Amino acid sequence: MNNIMNRLTNDQIMDYLDGALSPTETANIETHLKNHSEDAQIVAELRFALGAAKAWHESEPMQVSANFWPQLRDNLGPVPKRSAWSQLKNQVAGAFGPSRATRLSLGAAFAVIAIAASALLFSPQNATNQAVALSDADKTFIQQSVQKHEAYEQSQPAPGEASSLETGAEEDNELAIP
Repeated sequence: MNNIMNRLTNDQIMDYLDGALSPTETANIETHLKNHSEDAQIVAELRFALGAAKAWHESEPMQVSANFWPQLRDNLGPVPKRSAWSQLKNQVAGAFGPSRATRLSLGAAFAVIAIAASALLFSPQNATNQAVALSDADKTFIQQSVQKHEAYEQSQPAPGEASSLETGAEEDNELAIP
């Protein structure tokens, strides 16, 4: 802003009114305004308008109708098309976002890892698979049980064999239904 042109830009005027300029830049603007009455008039009108807007806003905050936001959304028009790259980037970012399904999946994975780790950490360290010695009475009981099971299997008809129901051997005992 050391070289002030014939006209001030809107940004220069707003920065001046907001007090966002350095002392040197402010002095240059004020010198320009003394020499250019048209710009001085614009700055004076903007200063008045900004002061009035600030006073009005502080005394009575802006209120909008209940349907303001839906109407605004409806009046915005269609959503602009996004590039394929932008769509891909959003999909990838959404895949790792904190959605409910992602949180549940991560929670389930953490639970499985915690169970596996606890099984490894708290399992007996010196356990070996030792054969259990059976007494003679236990051995006898097991042998008798196996023999009874084999006898039972042999007494049942094999799959696909004709049973008494299929041959009609027991039909004589049934009552005739009229």
